[in-house]
Amino acid sequence: MIGRITGARLVSALVGCATLFMSLPANAQRAAPRAATSRVVVPAVRADLLLDRDAGAQLAAGAAIAVAYNLRLAADLGAGGVRREMNWRPTGRLDLLVRWLSDPFRQSRWAINAGGGIGVRVEADRTSRTVAIVTIGVEARGDSRWVRGVEAGMGGGFRLGATLRRSAPRTR
Repeated sequence: MIGRITGARLVSALVGCATLFMSLPANAQRAAPRAATSRVVVPAVRADLLLDRDAGAQLAAGAAIAVAYNLRLAADLGAGGVRREMNWRPTGRLDLLVRWLSDPFRQSRWAINAGGGIGVRVEADRTSRTVAIVTIGVEARGDSRWVRGVEAGMGGGFRLGATLRRSAPRTR
């Protein structure tokens, strides 16, 4: 049991995870083919509707690293709120995912992505919890800099999200 997380412990844990995540590009770059890592760290933003016992919404920012032509290691840090007992309560999350891309080089107008990983969910006045996550989504070809997509998944409840991710030219 993780127990109640204070604000200081949460910030400390998130900074530790971010530090670990940011140390990965050198290892990922050595393991992956050069073309797959032309942009080492790819930033992303997303908006999610979350449905478990109650409805909520979160905005998240994250980054991804290409570890192979069609595999990305991604981390997202989100914050938002959930409606419980007639009040809005603040929530947060940290997700670590591996995503598979069906068309990493934008050869088709649309591409499927699927992913899986783990996440930590926190909510005011509640115990944090670790969840397994699975996702499936569709991405548009986009312009030369940004890729738009939608994603559905399970992980501590159902979630539906819209994503906007920076990308190198001719890649997703």
